[in-house]
Amino acid sequence: MLNKGELKSFQEESIVDSWYNARAEDLYILNDVDKRKIAKITKEEDTYRKIVNEISKIAKKDNKERILEKIDKHCNKLINIGGYENEKFYKVGFMDGINLIIECIGGKENAK
Repeated sequence: MLNKGELKSFQEESIVDSWYNARAEDLYILNDVDKRKIAKITKEEDTYRKIVNEISKIAKKDNKERILEKIDKHCNKLINIGGYENEKFYKVGFMDGINLIIECIGGKENAK
């Protein structure tokens, strides 16, 4: 079992980053339960296809491709923001867990 000093070393940002990076691949793998939940919460929400259809009705082919490219870039931006936020909250949760353990084994004065 780790002592307080060893636990506190996990609070260093580089160690938390290393821990997260080692686990990141596992965190983003969707299992069957995840896939079912995502399918359920996004059911009948094929908004991208609806957008493509609407743009096709009003734009010429060259304009349509340019518009869809910009929409794709925007979607990628949102995905990157979501990934950053997920990483941030994962790390904060990990730090909260470490602080809880430190408080349980050594009192509040030793926790950050």
